[in-house]
Amino acid sequence: MAMERRPLVFDRVLTYQTEQRKADWQEPISALETLLLDKGVYQNGPIFFTFQGEEGAESGTFTYYLPVSEQMTIEEDNGFGYMERFHSGDALVMRQAEQEADFDAAFAKVQAYAEQEGIVLGNTYYCVLIDVYGDIIIDLAVPVEGGRPE
Repeated sequence: MAMERRPLVFDRVLTYQTEQRKADWQEPISALETLLLDKGVYQNGPIFFTFQGEEGAESGTFTYYLPVSEQMTIEEDNGFGYMERFHSGDALVMRQAEQEADFDAAFAKVQAYAEQEGIVLGNTYYCVLIDVYGDIIIDLAVPVEGGRPE
């Protein structure tokens, strides 16, 4: 298991928040890509997302993040947003989390590593989808409580 300690940092990030089932986590990605085409903006980083829900829940709130090539103006109340800069703070990052049964299993593995190393983690995690020649590699980034400053 490859584990690193570093933040996720991206400039100019399109966001999309939606309530949905965990099993359908890939569906909103096409909505992000369609908005980019409509606005004439390019993706310049990996799509990543976070999930918030009750422990063991089948559904909850997903927030998707997509770094883009330029500033965007987004209309309100449609789930989309824009942030000039995204910074996760200090985080433990596990490469290729898709080798686990699901994101919860990968999160448990990161938690076990952190406990062994005496690192306190938050409850939020980011799944980073990296497209490598048509295949997807998934990194899991989990912010560290009281971690190193930026």
